[in-house]
Amino acid sequence: MKTSKALMKEANIQPKLRLGTKKTGGGVVPNGSHRVKMIADKVINGTDPKTGKPIEYVRYLVEENGETKTYQTKKLNDKGELSYLVQRLSEINEGQEVILEMKKQGIKNYIEVSPVVGGESVEVDEDDEEHLEDIDLNEDTNG
Repeated sequence: MKTSKALMKEANIQPKLRLGTKKTGGGVVPNGSHRVKMIADKVINGTDPKTGKPIEYVRYLVEENGETKTYQTKKLNDKGELSYLVQRLSEINEGQEVILEMKKQGIKNYIEVSPVVGGESVEVDEDDEEHLEDIDLNEDTNG
């Protein structure tokens, strides 16, 4: 839709990088691997969809097939420790390409991070991936 794309651009809103598709009745279905270039990251404030309490997220700006997109994850895991996905992505340099892919293991989703040049893939638990679909990734509540 040309008009909608123009409106998104005019509003300076980047589309979301969706590693899965929300299915009716709950849950998320992985939609394959995504080769992206990591551009930037920042901490933003948001609301936990489970509790309604304010929490911090890390928002990533990535480029996929020449299009700039956003992806975000909770900064801390349920134990209050820095999320393993955040830790893993901290090892990636700006401008470096990685393959991000949501995978399922039983009832859990996880994100596999594979550097395009060298390195080996690492699986990252992402328990709350299905809840990220409900969050406005473009709203910057951190000022």
